[in-house]
Amino acid sequence: MMDVLNELCNFIDAKSPEAIPTVLLVDDSGMHLQLAAGPKVSALWSQSFHGLKVPIHSSLENVNRTSGKSISISDMRSDPSFAACWKLALSQGVQAAWSLPILSKDRKILGTLILFCPTAEEPGEREKELMELSVHIAAIAIESQSNEQELREFSGQLYKSQDEERRRIARELHDSTGQKVAALGMNLSRVKNTISTQTDDVYETLEESIGFTREITDELRTLSYLLHPPFLEECGLTTAIQWYVRGMNERDGLHVEVEIPEDMLRLTEEAELAVFRIVQASLTNVHLHSQAKKARVKVEATLDGAIVAVSDDGQGIPDGVLDHSSKTRTIGIGITGMRERMKHLGGRLDIETNHYGTKVKASVPSRHFRTIAATAAQAER
Repeated sequence: MMDVLNELCNFIDAKSPEAIPTVLLVDDSGMHLQLAAGPKVSALWSQSFHGLKVPIHSSLENVNRTSGKSISISDMRSDPSFAACWKLALSQGVQAAWSLPILSKDRKILGTLILFCPTAEEPGEREKELMELSVHIAAIAIESQSNEQELREFSGQLYKSQDEERRRIARELHDSTGQKVAALGMNLSRVKNTISTQTDDVYETLEESIGFTREITDELRTLSYLLHPPFLEECGLTTAIQWYVRGMNERDGLHVEVEIPEDMLRLTEEAELAVFRIVQASLTNVHLHSQAKKARVKVEATLDGAIVAVSDDGQGIPDGVLDHSSKTRTIGIGITGMRERMKHLGGRLDIETNHYGTKVKASVPSRHFRTIAATAAQAER
């Protein structure tokens, strides 16, 4: 969005080089304007925009909301909305300013485009057309970013709900269903011990049934851990990854190595869960699609945050799958989810692939590191 707004200012500047185009947006409070774009505005002057109210003057409030026509301000000194910046503006040869509100589809004020001019002469029709075109494009860019942020927040809530539901199901499988199967196995063992070994058919059936209960118990435990690994909360990310990798290494055809520093600080609960899901999804993709023989999980801490990399020596991702047109679509198992989880954390996900293998790298911002005190408190719990 910021790139678009700055390019719009450059576009107006190219057509009207004597003017100083700026874009001011409504801040999160909805009470003030803040400078968002204005390549020709000096740093000193830009500071004077801070705190401008939305709006105490009539130029935006009384705009014709059906037409959105610009309102001219012939003398900045007579408008109280510019009291904080008119002296600096005048010192740079500005005598007047014309504003055009940036409106959303429902006619809500998103901000304003202001053209500071060296003379009080009203802009011509050509300049007005440029301003109208610019605010139309600006509105699209602003609302697109707003929609993307809302979608990201919704996506984050969705993943949070999914994780909570997985945790609930995992506990239900472990604490309820698993216990009932275990009780069933014990009952079958008692029955087996009370019958004569001479009753071969019944005895063999009971033996087989007891074996089934053991297998079901193991499968329920594994499924419960995959849905929500208890080691993640109790022991941390390192233990959870090592446990998961041990399970992967028990499968034929793939060997996974883990490299995590012993003194690695713990991440926040949300970040640890996201990283574990990324490792889980990456290794699942390696196992199912890459035909790799070896894979590696590496976690390291940097000044900027935590870097988690999963690499393999497989055949790589087919050409075109990761191009720009497909980044927003579902790729393999969980890659779209991995991207969204990292965006929600404020991090990023990078994928490098060729015919010699693939590397998935997740970068988690340093703000997700727990403090030493928080880590100790978590360990005590």
